[in-house]
Amino acid sequence: MNPLRRFYRRSHRLRRFVRRRKDALTYHAVRVALWLPRQVSLATALRLADRVGDIIYAVDRKTRERSLAHLDVAYGDALSRDEKERIARAALRNAARCFVEVTHMEDLKRRFDDGYVTVDGWEHVRAVLEAGKGAIVVTGHIGNWEILAAYFAGRGIPIAGIAKQMNDPRLNRLLVDFRARNGVRAIIRESPSSGREILQVLRQRGVLALLIDQDIQAPSVSVPFFGRPARTPAAAAALAVRRDLPIVPAFARRRPDGGHQLTVLPPLHPPRSGDRRADVVTLTHRCGEIIEAQVRENPTEWVWWHKRWRRRPVPRLDLDAEFHYQNTVLS
Repeated sequence: MNPLRRFYRRSHRLRRFVRRRKDALTYHAVRVALWLPRQVSLATALRLADRVGDIIYAVDRKTRERSLAHLDVAYGDALSRDEKERIARAALRNAARCFVEVTHMEDLKRRFDDGYVTVDGWEHVRAVLEAGKGAIVVTGHIGNWEILAAYFAGRGIPIAGIAKQMNDPRLNRLLVDFRARNGVRAIIRESPSSGREILQVLRQRGVLALLIDQDIQAPSVSVPFFGRPARTPAAAAALAVRRDLPIVPAFARRRPDGGHQLTVLPPLHPPRSGDRRADVVTLTHRCGEIIEAQVRENPTEWVWWHKRWRRRPVPRLDLDAEFHYQNTVLS
């Protein structure tokens, strides 16, 4: 090993210094990136976003190769190499477009009722909330999930989303403030008060929104995703099972003529087998099937560069030991 690398790995103080500098650079880079698209119209910014996506695809070999490798896992020989490349490139364009739309969200919200957003299945939201217990909305990193959340909030529904704590507290504040301006409460997953905050939302007959299509450092179960076991966060199903809450799958998708189509599917109700862990696995499996179906329908808007199958399957789920908010939310 290179002596400098060895010294770096052994020096906790040096690693902390470098990490802080990287976090500070990231924060300032994000601030600039959020400012730039606001200097032009949304239409112009979206066109530029497509070019940015193309550039990332061309120059970022790691992201490109990882996306194509995951498309190989998902589709095998069912798609040609050219088609997989088209999907991978379009997915990066979508990510850049989502970022641009975040910077123009104040303008977009004023257009929600003018046809920029159309919705199928809103009656499912009304039905579950009329029951008076709140609900869990599950979605994935597909389409623009921030527009999905902002639309719920714009309809007067108390809504909160779970977010991962970032290294730099200033980045946390950017996320929390952005969602607050859109009427969405951001609950930091690592916060000791996260359980109480979740309960507050549910007691207001609101919804808790969870993205469960990524392998993250959270209690998970392994369920099939494109035919291969993938670690999937279990919080949505665990909350639903322990508190008898419906799960409402909801997704956003771009319309070819501009704007977004939101789709709300019929609610999933917790099974009652008598085996709580089995019920959590069953419900998580069903959520995974629904998300996979959405990705299959709309593969150009999913995050193919995420390491979805990076870790070994989870052999079991110990709910009582692993959920840090068990005494407030799950009991």
